[in-house]
Amino acid sequence: MRRLTLMISLAALALSMTACRSFKLEPPEGFAQVDDDKYGARMKAGDDVGLNLRVFDNVEGGTLGFWSEDLVKKLGKRGYALVGQNAVTSRNGVVGTRFDFDYTPPGTTAKKFYAAVLFVSDANVVVVQLAGDEARRSHWAPKIDGIAGETIVRGCKLGKKTCRGPQPGKLTSPPADPIVGMPTETAAEAPAPSPS
Repeated sequence: MRRLTLMISLAALALSMTACRSFKLEPPEGFAQVDDDKYGARMKAGDDVGLNLRVFDNVEGGTLGFWSEDLVKKLGKRGYALVGQNAVTSRNGVVGTRFDFDYTPPGTTAKKFYAAVLFVSDANVVVVQLAGDEARRSHWAPKIDGIAGETIVRGCKLGKKTCRGPQPGKLTSPPADPIVGMPTETAAEAPAPSPS
């Protein structure tokens, strides 16, 4: 009887240690994990495509719609252009939304792709991010739905609807904020050089 009690106690302890974590995502094929803690994980593919998972505490009233609008607005102000949005579901049934963006870092012509999958539970906001050079989009971007589908998101409370809430409406990126120190005029708006 003591042995059975000890085994049950050890099993419960092991389960509680893994259940404390707000997410679970094993490195997908082609990625190596380079960082991992209770706030997320960072993974890297051999071709410099990055896969990050970040966890934030949710707040009262924090729904998928609320955080989706926040994410698209903040990224739009930083120059990310939303080019796609669709529903996804985590491995354990938490409803999420995938957002695809185009991005060109200021002062460069290097086009990038960025996908963010947003999951919201009662306790947490989980963002799965995939980013890299535009030339890598066709290989990696189709895999993000599968990666999202393998993610386990914890923090759902019984009787609450946050984890199974409705999808946000169709969102669009706001105009980017001007970047301090970067020229804001186009060639057509620039004054003509004065004759010398």
